[in-house]
Amino acid sequence: MKYFSLLWGFCLVLNIAESKVGDSVYAVLLQKYVQADGVSYQAWADNAKDVKALDLVLSNWSQVNVAQLAPEEQKAFYINLYNAAMLQAVLQRYPIDSVKDIGLIPFSIFRKNYIKQGDRNLSLDDIEKGILLQQFPDPRIHFAVNCASVSCPPLRQEPYRAELLNAQLEEQARLFAASDRAARVDSRKQRTAYSELFNWYASDFGVDNPALFLNRYRSDALPPQYEVTWIDYDWSLNSAE
Repeated sequence: MKYFSLLWGFCLVLNIAESKVGDSVYAVLLQKYVQADGVSYQAWADNAKDVKALDLVLSNWSQVNVAQLAPEEQKAFYINLYNAAMLQAVLQRYPIDSVKDIGLIPFSIFRKNYIKQGDRNLSLDDIEKGILLQQFPDPRIHFAVNCASVSCPPLRQEPYRAELLNAQLEEQARLFAASDRAARVDSRKQRTAYSELFNWYASDFGVDNPALFLNRYRSDALPPQYEVTWIDYDWSLNSAE
């Protein structure tokens, strides 16, 4: 308990606001281990107290009555729940090369009902596809949930909060849109390779060409007349170097 008191004190020193669902400890963990180029899984896994702290966060969130939260609070909560549960799955099995290798069947971690929330046992797919994208249809969610892989939009270094959510999602969209994870232009061959997110979730983005969506968030427009191809998705673990 002394450790968690110290964490709480650290939150106060950093002036981290506490949300209604209690995410200040999660905020400290993100600040400590999430880097621009990924997550410092090795350092986190080596710190048993911080691994336990994340477990406690998820245990506390399992008791949240989501129905009592406002819609934007629910949306932020489920994004955080997805990301924290994905981190937990990696840390419980670290070291691993890829999340697709968790479980006997490739990618089964996304379908496993291991996330306790109220009286439900949810999977990552349940949270992303069954709750977030169904109840809160917003293509920017694809830039906020993080599948712990190199090709994913990067994990944000802070929790999502209802009062900041639109600004946070806008920033995530701009950062991803400007990166080579989203689009790679080959002017010589007049073609652009896009993240497979735009192929897998085309209906969510609502455009025939990913350039039409990404150009809303880019300072330099992508050429919509170019041939569309796809970047092979890199499922390697998003470990910080």
